Amino acid sequence: MNDFAVEIDKVSKTYKVYEKPYHRLAEMFNLKKSHQEIHALKDISFNVLRGRTYGIVGPNGSGKSTLLQIITGILQPSRGSVKVKGRISALLELGAGFNPEYTGIENIYLYASILGVEKVEIDKKIDDIINFAQIGNFINRAVKTYSSGMFVRLAFAVAINVEPDILIVDEALAVGDESFQRKCFRKFEEMKEKGITILFVTHSLGLVKQFCDEAVLIYKGDLITQGHPNDVINVYTKLIADMEENMGLKEIITDKESIGENIQNSETEIAEIQPEQSISSEFRYGNGEGKIISFKLLGEVGNISRIFNQGEKITVIMQIKYGKYTPSSLAAYTVKTISGVEVTGTNTSYENIDLLDREQGDVLSIKFTQKIALNAGDYVVSLGFIELVNDNIIVMDRRYDVLTFKVTETKKATGLVDPNVDVSVVVETTIANVE
Repeated sequence: MNDFAVEIDKVSKTYKVYEKPYHRLAEMFNLKKSHQEIHALKDISFNVLRGRTYGIVGPNGSGKSTLLQIITGILQPSRGSVKVKGRISALLELGAGFNPEYTGIENIYLYASILGVEKVEIDKKIDDIINFAQIGNFINRAVKTYSSGMFVRLAFAVAINVEPDILIVDEALAVGDESFQRKCFRKFEEMKEKGITILFVTHSLGLVKQFCDEAVLIYKGDLITQGHPNDVINVYTKLIADMEENMGLKEIITDKESIGENIQNSETEIAEIQPEQSISSEFRYGNGEGKIISFKLLGEVGNISRIFNQGEKITVIMQIKYGKYTPSSLAAYTVKTISGVEVTGTNTSYENIDLLDREQGDVLSIKFTQKIALNAGDYVVSLGFIELVNDNIIVMDRRYDVLTFKVTETKKATGLVDPNVDVSVVVETTIANVE
């Protein structure tokens, strides 16, 4: 027996759109076809493992919310099937299920009943719900007087306290303030420890990297890719870059060995800096009008290394080659954790170095030297070569996760960054011994 909380099998959703109301009537009498079909989802298939957290990402209008509504049973698919094992608690459209004339207390019971929870169960949870929502005396006022933040606080408080097997959240947390969001994600961690499955739609890629075990990318109703959050976010980042350049989704390649082969292995590498062999997790894309042709990572004494001590200086060297005349451009690097959380990074523009008026065939060597303010752990380096046109970013070559390195522990510290703090202790008073 499998351990899937949700099984989605070839799910499609098609809407009929009529230009005028009487067209629907004409079609009912078989006079003529009078509608257009909008395909919100197209043969979506994936399984959600029990106890895992899944992030669903994609541009607006991709079908993410439609998919969640089908999983919760609000919508029925046009084709395909969804199997759900366990009680679902969903936080979808803001205020959905609330009666604006009811008080907060009354809406707690109303919303819980919609989720299939008995009144006797909510009686036991009511104090926890009120305390989590933290909306003060507004709990006894009609919810039509609530701000959007109060709406989501109360709805989320109910959704998480009905002891669901599966929690589904659709962008609602974006309404809450930063403090409330932190509180919600701490609750997510507690729920994960209890084995509760979580699916949530978000535009915050950082949250996906930080909290999710898996990620799914949907675009124009198609499931583009799924898997480790860092890999999915890399594909999504390429998609966004293509959209910004009005390229659309010409090709999204998820086979890492073939990504970017149109701009790879086509140049004679520079002798004095031998190119590093791409690691298996490299994700590369760009229009190829400029290329990162080699790169390396050096230690404090100029040695090639992948193991460094806390506080040691490292140098990232990248060579770039211009494939055309380029009025304005920049080179960049980013350091991330293995899970994909960005820790630090910069680019030539941030550092007030202008790469202007470069001719076709120009080769530049860019060196970024920084002191490692990182705590012990494994990290990856990503590189970028960007053309700037009227403040718009055009990706010529991006090479994500091309270098890995390890920082060894020389002292204990908390978090990702070494605080490098000086500590002093001053004895202000002493207590004399009393006989």
